[in-house]
Amino acid sequence: MAVGLAVFQQLIGINTIIYFAPTRSKSTVGETTGMASDFSLRLDPSPGDQHEEVLVVTVDGREQRMRLHEYDRVYSIPGLYDEVLRLVEYASPAKVAELLFAVTSPGGVRALDLAAGNGVSADPLLAGGAAALVGMDLIPEARDAALRERPDAYLEYVAGDVGEPGLVAQLVAEHDLNALVCSGGISHIPVAAFAVGWGAFPPGSWLVATAREEMDEYAVGLEEVHTERFVHRLSFSGEPIEYIALRGRKPGS
Repeated sequence: MAVGLAVFQQLIGINTIIYFAPTRSKSTVGETTGMASDFSLRLDPSPGDQHEEVLVVTVDGREQRMRLHEYDRVYSIPGLYDEVLRLVEYASPAKVAELLFAVTSPGGVRALDLAAGNGVSADPLLAGGAAALVGMDLIPEARDAALRERPDAYLEYVAGDVGEPGLVAQLVAEHDLNALVCSGGISHIPVAAFAVGWGAFPPGSWLVATAREEMDEYAVGLEEVHTERFVHRLSFSGEPIEYIALRGRKPGS
């Protein structure tokens, strides 16, 4: 459930969030599954770039400060990343699903979720009825967190480089993939590496992605291109961060 800005600002001030990740017997989309982790969490509201935002987390009485984008550390604490994203009203995965399902039948969507992180990007796609997802991230800790917290979200989750020759082509062939989605991370992927992966998709495949910057270099050759601005999330100081959403189709049948 999203929190309003006034409540959010109260949370990042002097108050502390205490989070208890539940232990569950089976997977539920959007929930932490299969383990328990207790921690307290505070978001440091100091102004600065989103890549420098700092969490203050206490686990077993030990306080740790870490940047949100220190993914190996953040993913190591079950439930932490999801809780941060809930507080900052993270909207990119829902926007990606909205744009994809506006032009496709959900039951026909078989997507590669690129820069998938701990799998939070899969939640709205699965909730909307996507037929199949394959996850990919460069960081092994992301794969480990996704398999731990969302074990049923992906047919397969690969820790690897989208630009590795043949890697995406093999996934496309094995899982009959027809879409590539990327919630917020595409601008961190070199254009040349992305081109290798996207080049493995068949004609008619859809690309849907979000990024802070224009994505013209990633959209070369696409048809039916649609872009829009939206609020990606709130900063730790409660200010809206705008991103651009892109949707386009590979030419052909």
